[in-house]
Amino acid sequence: MRADRIDAAPVVAHVRQLMALRPELPVAAIARHAGIAASTLKTLLHDAQEDPGRSREVVATAGNKLLAVAPEDLPYQHRGYGGRSINAAPAMHHVQQLLTSHPRMSHAALARAAQVSPSTLAAALKDVANGRPRRIQEAAAQRLLALGTPARAVEPTRRRDTTDPAPVIAHIHNLQARYDGASLALIARAGGVNHSTLASALADHARNPGRRINAEVAAKILALTELPPPAFLRQPQVTDIGLLRRLRALCTTGWTLQHIAQSGDTTVKSLGQLLSSEISTPTIRSAGMTAWSLLAHRCGPSDVTRRRSLAKGWDPPLAWDERDIDEPHSTPQGTRRPGKPEPWSPQALRGELTFLTRLGLSHSQALVRLGLSSQRAQQLLTPPGTAPCAATVQTNDAEQTLAA
Repeated sequence: MRADRIDAAPVVAHVRQLMALRPELPVAAIARHAGIAASTLKTLLHDAQEDPGRSREVVATAGNKLLAVAPEDLPYQHRGYGGRSINAAPAMHHVQQLLTSHPRMSHAALARAAQVSPSTLAAALKDVANGRPRRIQEAAAQRLLALGTPARAVEPTRRRDTTDPAPVIAHIHNLQARYDGASLALIARAGGVNHSTLASALADHARNPGRRINAEVAAKILALTELPPPAFLRQPQVTDIGLLRRLRALCTTGWTLQHIAQSGDTTVKSLGQLLSSEISTPTIRSAGMTAWSLLAHRCGPSDVTRRRSLAKGWDPPLAWDERDIDEPHSTPQGTRRPGKPEPWSPQALRGELTFLTRLGLSHSQALVRLGLSSQRAQQLLTPPGTAPCAATVQTNDAEQTLAA
């Protein structure tokens, strides 16, 4: 866990407790009292509800602010949820007059000039226009009524902490082109940026090319040159059949779908869909290749998975070469199955043991990869006329495979 982030579970639990104690209080009021963006809190609650079993983190500053909110500190409706409130109609009529007389004026410009949230202003305008009762904070209404000159309302001073989002968008597209399955959420997480903040900024720019992006957010995204797992460099040659072979090969070495999913930062359900449909997506390709790079040269802990996979006739990792594993018509090498006429030869077995031990596997691990028991290996490597007990395999030296 990064130093600037904390576990989100206690924060979500505390907010839910506040909501249970004050069911009439909007989530935005809790966020405003804590001094954080309402969208941040809503995203945190939404993610926790959609995937309750997943471990999540939250920026330490925002999390600690939310944890510090006590039930008795929350505002009540007669106070306007954050200050004395008044009828919003006069201020909204004034704002509507400004918008009508100055067509180039935007809601966001007016909101910034009056230090009001754009979403709050838009909602208040809509309610008043439809004849619904609406109240806003008295201080905000006074600031809106004070907007009288077009210069102040139409041309607010451009914020100095914003920048052109075009380089950021181009950089994100470049990362997505280089990394297979690199979503916007993954890029935001890697850059230490709130996903909803980045997505909103890009959506605003798509609707209005004149919109800018926060300079700090832009700098964090532009600083990303590499993405961590589960992002994986795009490999155009990786095919669905190749990915399926890799997944099955990992199972033959004792890795369960749960282990593979954790290594690739995906779900068991997604891997199961790949096994059944034999069709992949960019996200599952990225997860599968990440797990393959981490697990292919290690033995897994599940003997049950290993036995079941071998019984199904699935081939181990070393049966495939990276040059042909993705070729639909390629065949595995060095595998032996019941019913095949060709037996193991001492020369072939010695070669396989030497190769595997050079990779760092122990003698027993190498035999597991080859599907042989120790007794059977000794029988194969013992010269005719020699007692089997005299044959021992040297596991500490890859070059010495047999001492008869």
